[in-house]
Amino acid sequence: MTPDQPAAEGRPPGSEQTEQPPTDRLLALSDGVVAIALTLLILQITVPTASALHNHTDSASALASALAKGGDDWISYGVSFYVISQFWLNHHRVFRQIDRQQDGLAVWNFAFLFTISVMPFTSDLLGKFNGNPLAVDIFGFNLFLASVATLFMLDFGDRHGLVGKGVKRDPVSSRAHILVGIVVALLSIGLAWYNTVLAQCSWFLFAIVPQIGDAIVRFSPRRGHPDQPRPDQH
Repeated sequence: MTPDQPAAEGRPPGSEQTEQPPTDRLLALSDGVVAIALTLLILQITVPTASALHNHTDSASALASALAKGGDDWISYGVSFYVISQFWLNHHRVFRQIDRQQDGLAVWNFAFLFTISVMPFTSDLLGKFNGNPLAVDIFGFNLFLASVATLFMLDFGDRHGLVGKGVKRDPVSSRAHILVGIVVALLSIGLAWYNTVLAQCSWFLFAIVPQIGDAIVRFSPRRGHPDQPRPDQH
């Protein structure tokens, strides 16, 4: 464009080069990878074979006994499904603030997707050796890396001005949620060498602690109960 030509659509010259694309495609890719990871989790659980029933295929007790042997796999599936869903929620909390894309943001997003894509493997390992502290630690380290990648995505968006205009910042629902995940993952890694069951139960704190934090902030005297008028309104 020559100096005598007006800027297209009323935009200043050079804005075409600096305009950043939206995050729609990045979100669509991320949602697809998370959906595939959730689907792969169930493939770890196999249907009992006739040989496992000692060829008593019509026996309800034999089938029940064979299904009971897969109880650890079902527990691993439930925990992994729950954890991945929490990471998906955190990922969307980040992208409710970030509405523009840069290559660096995509790099951290791919790092996050890598941690999610390997979770079916670490989950399967956990299901087969849930009493082994190393198996619990490997899954816990997987959670730690996913949380760190999510935090770096949010920080990258902040540092590079990718946060949408007019976005209301709420540290409890964004950065604090992610930091809770990091602390819980590290806690479970240490607990695994003391009690593997306790370490696995700690992963439910991924959702419980942030919800408690939200409630404290929402109903704190400083902010007031949302359904009650403030003293200066009387």
